Amino acid sequence: GTFSDGKLNTVVKDPANRNQFVLETFVRFGAPAQILYENKPHIGTDILRTVIANMRNDMIEKGAEFRFETCVTDLRIENSRIKAVECNHGEWIETDAVVLAIGHSARDTFEMLMTKNLEMEAKAFAVGFRVEHPQEMMNLTQYGEKYYKNLPAAPYKVTANLSNGRGVYSFCMCPGGHVVNASSEEKRLAVNGMSYSGRDSKNANSAIIVAVKPEDFDGTDALSGVRF
Repeated sequence: GTFSDGKLNTVVKDPANRNQFVLETFVRFGAPAQILYENKPHIGTDILRTVIANMRNDMIEKGAEFRFETCVTDLRIENSRIKAVECNHGEWIETDAVVLAIGHSARDTFEMLMTKNLEMEAKAFAVGFRVEHPQEMMNLTQYGEKYYKNLPAAPYKVTANLSNGRGVYSFCMCPGGHVVNASSEEKRLAVNGMSYSGRDSKNANSAIIVAVKPEDFDGTDALSGVRF
């Protein structure tokens, strides 16, 4: 829910009610209370930025340390156990546990891990593009002519099973939202979608994606999907 505008719905079965804990935590740090009962809770980029800063400050008060502009550039491994991490090609931090939550823009880290002969494999993932269209058209389609001017910006979900066995579907639909730049490397383009809390943009957008498997992109090594 922290990227890029605080969508907090999930289709994962949750018998332990962990999702409720997540929602209550977001509210405790400044998210609107209605996310506790909405079917598809959404915070909005404008509010989310403050919520995440509040969470970070609370963790700092409890002893956590955050380092921005800091890249993990090497690992020290002895007898198959982690011993230290290197930051920015200089500082070493000794530790016996590392959690790598490195997101979508850490190709350099993946390449470094490959040099350590760790067990890695390519996996299936989804790839596609983002489509944008007038929100009024979405409202008319979803609500009908009688109501479309009086209800909030309408969401939608699109799925299709094709004759070749592939599934195409919409993802991260942003009612009243914006298409925004999310590029993380020079000479590469990536876009994302987001909505402010008011969802009052004249446009809607969503990602239209299809699953690809290692055999689609020559999955000969763990980085073949990255190259694709």
